[in-house]
Amino acid sequence: MKYSIGIDLGGTDIKAGLLAANGKLSCRTVVSTRVSEGAKAIAARIAQTIHQVIETADAESHPREEEKKEIVGIGLGAPGLIIADSGIIHFSPNFPGWSDIPLLDYVTAELDDLNLPLYIDNDVNVMVLGELHHGAGVGYENVVGLTLGTGVGGGVVINRKVYHGSWNTAGELGHTVVQPNGRKCGCGNHGCLEAYAGARHIVERAQQQIASGRKTCLNPERLTPKQIAEAATAGDELAFDIFSETGRYIGIALTSIAHILNPQIAIIGGGIAAAGENLLFQHIRGEFTARTMDIPGGMEIVPAKLGNNAGLVGAAMLVYNN
Repeated sequence: MKYSIGIDLGGTDIKAGLLAANGKLSCRTVVSTRVSEGAKAIAARIAQTIHQVIETADAESHPREEEKKEIVGIGLGAPGLIIADSGIIHFSPNFPGWSDIPLLDYVTAELDDLNLPLYIDNDVNVMVLGELHHGAGVGYENVVGLTLGTGVGGGVVINRKVYHGSWNTAGELGHTVVQPNGRKCGCGNHGCLEAYAGARHIVERAQQQIASGRKTCLNPERLTPKQIAEAATAGDELAFDIFSETGRYIGIALTSIAHILNPQIAIIGGGIAAAGENLLFQHIRGEFTARTMDIPGGMEIVPAKLGNNAGLVGAAMLVYNN
């Protein structure tokens, strides 16, 4: 049976796992990233996780198995602007000071004579790829994905291939403008989706409503999106309004995305998406339906299925997608 290794590079941890062709993930391992030590040290730890996965896979292989674990390649998902075809991280918000870092070259140098192809892509691109092959996107050809977390990430798959655009910057769906002259976004623009659906901005909007005098059970100090969602579920009107408004802004963004790309399905994941159907998804779909042209076939809007494994699964699928 053929296998590939997926690496999920984050600002806190480096996660790795072995993915079978049928989508089963095993041999998971985690090491600390230690961002302050620099790119070459991080590359060495990525290589460490790769060796750990291979050693675990070898240990789990029964000597009488007719089919050994044949590892055919390694995929790496990383945050930021990735020049996928040359293995370079041009910029990443999780790694201050990184500029045009040839990460795959650094990792290859640490792998000695391990003769396996390596691939890299943006972490949200690989999340969408994972969902396409083994999650909510199974059976589809054209997919867009959003991750709602600290920020709002995006990825686009066309004809089952990640679409990178002319300069590797396609898929920045979180910076679709949903409110002209609206809230300032971290990118410097105003009115981006991220400025309404990113975790920090959801909290800020709630705090502004509380400061204006609206009645609520929420404490504005150390407030989190999870607390707002819990209050909304318990019947707090302000908290419910914050999430319904968030859903409507996502629906507005998806309207533009559907008109431009005409995907079959939009898959939405990340911590904010855990708010679920009543608080979030029904409002996304309602706004989308109200604003979108009558597109033959429409566009499904669904939650992601793979959860925390999406990054590993998608990174491993880079091997087959290339």
